[in-house]
Amino acid sequence: MTAVLSPRRPRRWIGFFVVLAILAAVAVLVPLVYNLSIQLHPGQLAQARERWQKQAPLNYDLEYLVRTTHPDQEEEDAYLVQVRSGQTVLVVHDNEVVYLDPSLAFAAGVGVLALSSESPQQYGVPALFDAMEMMLRQEGPAGRRNFATAQFDPQDGHPFHYVYRVRGTKERTEWNIKMTPLPPAHSLR
Repeated sequence: MTAVLSPRRPRRWIGFFVVLAILAAVAVLVPLVYNLSIQLHPGQLAQARERWQKQAPLNYDLEYLVRTTHPDQEEEDAYLVQVRSGQTVLVVHDNEVVYLDPSLAFAAGVGVLALSSESPQQYGVPALFDAMEMMLRQEGPAGRRNFATAQFDPQDGHPFHYVYRVRGTKERTEWNIKMTPLPPAHSLR
């Protein structure tokens, strides 16, 4: 009696599932690698701060919009900061003057002088660097690092876009920053 062999079936389906598994792994790894590559590291922040310290203009206007998202609401704050001779002379927050250099406030009147209770060190590019550094040091729930990304000007190092998100929550802060350097002779005084 002769044995009847069944015809061998092609096993192309195995190749299909191998390709499918590889594509699934790529679909998971590409966003992960991309997100890790754009995250802000302390070294990048230090390099940008160093560039700023070496290349910062003495006179500039800084406008920035801060969008903060909380689980139940979203806030927007607009700032205008004027720096002359390396010193903050004017800070406007949502169209309200919150700081005016005392020499300018005296010229504007006693009522304006009373507005100058804010510290000018809270504003300007160095203050933005300090805030980014503080946020980078914060850890999320369970000691995991929060997401932070920033873009810096290649010439002078000032930040022009920054995003910080607390991992595992809907807390998010975004800064859009526009700096306008002014000629050295430009002064408000």
